[in-house]
Amino acid sequence: MLSQEEQHFIHVHADQDPHQIALSGKKYPNFDLSKLANQIQARQKLAFKLPSWVSHENLFFPPSISLEQASSEATANFKANFVHGNVLDASGGMGVDSAAFARKANRVVYVERQQDLKEITAYNHGQLGFTNIQHIHGDGLAYLNQSVSTFDFIYLDPARRNAKGDKVLLFKDCEPNVLDFLPMLNDKTQLLLKTSPLLDLERAILELDGVDKIWVVSVKNEVKEILFLKSKGAIHDPVIEVIELNSKESYLFSGTLGSEKSKQTKVGHISNYLYEPHSGLLKAGFFKSVETENVFKLNSNTHLYSSTDLDTKFPGKSFNVIETGPVDIAWLVKHIPNRQVNISTRNFPGKPDDLRKKLKLKEGGDLTLFGYRNHLNQVELALTQKCTI
Repeated sequence: MLSQEEQHFIHVHADQDPHQIALSGKKYPNFDLSKLANQIQARQKLAFKLPSWVSHENLFFPPSISLEQASSEATANFKANFVHGNVLDASGGMGVDSAAFARKANRVVYVERQQDLKEITAYNHGQLGFTNIQHIHGDGLAYLNQSVSTFDFIYLDPARRNAKGDKVLLFKDCEPNVLDFLPMLNDKTQLLLKTSPLLDLERAILELDGVDKIWVVSVKNEVKEILFLKSKGAIHDPVIEVIELNSKESYLFSGTLGSEKSKQTKVGHISNYLYEPHSGLLKAGFFKSVETENVFKLNSNTHLYSSTDLDTKFPGKSFNVIETGPVDIAWLVKHIPNRQVNISTRNFPGKPDDLRKKLKLKEGGDLTLFGYRNHLNQVELALTQKCTI
């Protein structure tokens, strides 16, 4: 799909502005600069998302919408830990997940509705050395209905926009309709489903009529995707694991929504240490489950926690509390003479930028100022410094 001359051109201009390259027709009359500019732009966008793919100069990347919808290598490799045997990727896309599955499974069948995307993916998989992936142009559900093959896993990463381009959150509105695949599950076939971080977990469990397990997958404290594993004998209160792929130990926390609802929250006055929970914890809804004998919340609606002694295992960021006080410039100047501080707010009137403007503060430095409602439901500030654990 790319000649050696085109590959060399892309390599030489890899760090240049793709828009400027596209406008350099007179300088390079023998090249399709629109095509090459798109490839350079794709490689720049994917440098951190798909590093090993970008390192192959002979790969050809599809249009930008496919790049945006594709899994990262990190999240694809994580998903691959749960599959084995024969896998059907029923919504193939760019094929990043299929490639990861192929390293673990005996055989992967990739199905994609768009002929051009299927051809690009088949080419890329070949260049990457995969020989156990079969590429099918068509509809995933239709293929499954007529196939004589049996699959250990059906993988779905449905498009989460309708025909008008609007975002959808219900499984029945996704493309393909996830619910249409549920009758295909049996004692030997499970469903592995990737969804948007915006999805409501409790509603999703109800829509799917139970799941075996859920993973909230994050990279650098940002939730990237939610994974559901469903078998024929799924349950309605599954274990939810919070995962951070950017740490040595990816597992952060686990629990169930049932235990979260039944737990009584502890609220108290801020003490020596302040904790800001990982974003995956908040997405999972574990606002009370993360509390321990020594760690308590500052307010039932303020998702910040505190303790007298440092809890080195808290799933989030830990801060040493220097001082607490009112939302007052005089108090701040006394403790931050240079007025330079990082700001975070929880259950607080206004966003960090609003507080920064109000108190005329500069961003940066080693200190973090938290704005929140305390145990008395009063607005309060805490000046802190991040713990080095």
